[in-house]
Amino acid sequence: RGGDDRRRDDRPPRRDDRGPRAPFVWEEPTQEALDKIPKEAPFTGYVTVHPQVAGEDVQERDIAQHYHDGEGIKVISARVVYDREQQRVKMIFIDFEDAESLRNAMCMDLEFRGRPIKIAVAESRGAGGSAPRGDRGLPRMGANERRERE
Repeated sequence: RGGDDRRRDDRPPRRDDRGPRAPFVWEEPTQEALDKIPKEAPFTGYVTVHPQVAGEDVQERDIAQHYHDGEGIKVISARVVYDREQQRVKMIFIDFEDAESLRNAMCMDLEFRGRPIKIAVAESRGAGGSAPRGDRGLPRMGANERRERE
């Protein structure tokens, strides 16, 4: 039958046969994570989405509205960055109006499209690795996509 005469049990598992993955669940942020919230702007959160959501079309408007409640959580903007080769969500960033909004978003157990979603403080890349923060650190792709939609 072509090439592989090993018994089925001896073959390396296919991608979909690797067994159960670690559960992707929301967890309350640790005090250490909350201590990373900056004292002054920008108040940017990095969103981790469920792998099934990553394969869907996620619009910046949808993710911003998901968090923004106008009271405890005030969202300024959201940026969705796609992996061009895999056509999947690579990263999502949300800019909040204040530190309290970011803290409240981190402490919310809120699903997005029926799947768990996590948010943490987005950390800068450090010396030499990031653009100046004067433009609120908008990635070029997110800024270009936003201009194209306007």
